[in-house]
Amino acid sequence: MEFEISLKNVRFYAFHGVLDEERETGNEFVVNFSVFIPFSDQIGEDNIADTVSYAELFEIIAREMAEPRNLLETVAFSIVKKVKSRFPEVLRGHISIEKSRPPISSMLGQAVVTLHF
Repeated sequence: MEFEISLKNVRFYAFHGVLDEERETGNEFVVNFSVFIPFSDQIGEDNIADTVSYAELFEIIAREMAEPRNLLETVAFSIVKKVKSRFPEVLRGHISIEKSRPPISSMLGQAVVTLHF
């Protein structure tokens, strides 16, 4: 058995992208993040120390989203590294980062990067 802990549709305004325009004007990004941790009987003791805090997950994601990068792949990888360092009990997970309005002429839709770990 295992628990899945998720943050869904978390929105950020950030300045990721290769183009100068993206670095100057920014874009809306949507992050979905899930981690899986082993089930433990200790969870019955109702102690935050026995799980992964989704508030701490959010803080890690927010800090990384605030640092402009060229590639969403780099942002996703950095978030995963920080989460796994802080919470070594994480077994696996996935993150997707969606750029709401990619700068592609006449494209209606989003660009999404997903990392499974």
